[in-house]
Amino acid sequence: MSLLVQTLSIGASQSILDAVKCIEAGALQIAFVVAEDMRLLGIVTNGDVRRHLLQGGMTDQPVTACMNQEFRSVRFGVPREELLKAFDLGHNALPGLDTEGRLVEVYTRQMAASAEVPVLARARAPVRMSFCGGGADLTYFFIDHPAAVLSCTVGLYAHATLIPRDDGKISIFAEDLGHEEHYNSLAELLAVGDKSLLATIVAVIKPKYGFDLYLRSDFPVGSGLGGSSAATTATIAVFNELRQDRWNTYEIAELAFQAERLCFGIAGGWQDQYASAFGGFNLIEFENQRNLVHPIRLEDSIRNELESCLVLCDTGISHDSGRLHELQRQEMEAESSQTELLHSSVALCRRMHHYLIRGELQDFGRCLDEAWHLKKRFSSAISHGRLDDIYSAALAAGALGGKLLGAGGGGFFLFYVQPQHRQRIVRAVRDLGCQTQNFRFESSGVTSWRTKIQ
Repeated sequence: MSLLVQTLSIGASQSILDAVKCIEAGALQIAFVVAEDMRLLGIVTNGDVRRHLLQGGMTDQPVTACMNQEFRSVRFGVPREELLKAFDLGHNALPGLDTEGRLVEVYTRQMAASAEVPVLARARAPVRMSFCGGGADLTYFFIDHPAAVLSCTVGLYAHATLIPRDDGKISIFAEDLGHEEHYNSLAELLAVGDKSLLATIVAVIKPKYGFDLYLRSDFPVGSGLGGSSAATTATIAVFNELRQDRWNTYEIAELAFQAERLCFGIAGGWQDQYASAFGGFNLIEFENQRNLVHPIRLEDSIRNELESCLVLCDTGISHDSGRLHELQRQEMEAESSQTELLHSSVALCRRMHHYLIRGELQDFGRCLDEAWHLKKRFSSAISHGRLDDIYSAALAAGALGGKLLGAGGGGFFLFYVQPQHRQRIVRAVRDLGCQTQNFRFESSGVTSWRTKIQ
């Protein structure tokens, strides 16, 4: 029972004088007459009392003698919009009744705003599809040589949910891995030596509250789509949603790089974090002093045609991108020819950018073949017999070109094929035990939002 109900309600057996005292004691100048079970019987105002006395009534009579039984009421829990409309019609106070007609609340024009409801945060980050330039985004190359990567994002996501807790406990649920972590405090998490990727992200952010964190993905581990970076980006974004001083998109990408590459220790470049954070088609340039993301505006016809001409093929072979990047780094340091290969990759990237924005997509598709043969020269671990067989079968079935996404060794192939030959490609790779994955381009990067805890 609310305070207003307690102070403004009187029993049916009480006198009119008691009603006057009740009316005068409150700012609303009204009293509510209730039965023993709190059913509302009527309403009394100073005007009702005056009319009763002018007609010869006495103040020691029961209040029911002068109460107004034709009153406006609303159901308890009525939407605020309905209340505002009633007040705008001239009402100053409205009784809120339950389904049995009992007085539960008194609504006024000065009613408090709805109590603040606890919120949770969600975020999703798309994976990237890299067309050319991979390897050039490694710091030990672009620190001395300007580099560029051409990529886009597709509608496969890492999803994060963050539920704040009243205590300082931390629980982390990696749903795809079936892995859980539980800590009594942030200090306990920070003290752990061999942290998971998600725990490492938390250690970088250092939130000042307890929480439950959930992460799941639309793609398999080791896909070559930059999945770990999408997961890292989504996790950072879900914490960002609850910050007052929010990080911008560049800062989210840089934090993701810090957590994944520097703190957790997965070897690799910078492109995945920027692609997942910014989303869409981008030419990403890397230099010693700065990294810049240049969004690419494609005509709808070009974008739709390219989407129709690409086939995403899951080889079913997982890869370890960190190990491959480390091996590539060792081979690069041992052979100066690696630097020349990366320069060739950057030059090809800029050619493909030109073909893409002009809609010269057949040339773009043929460049994917160039990119694949160039990529294989970086390391002996990038391809092997089974991958070569899959690629050869796709070309024999009509693909103009293609490449393995990610660092190599497994994951997803991307093929360019005219739509009329698409089914031949699908059959050819399925005969080799592969599966094709439908996808749509995603123009947005990481997205976060908050919602009420139900």
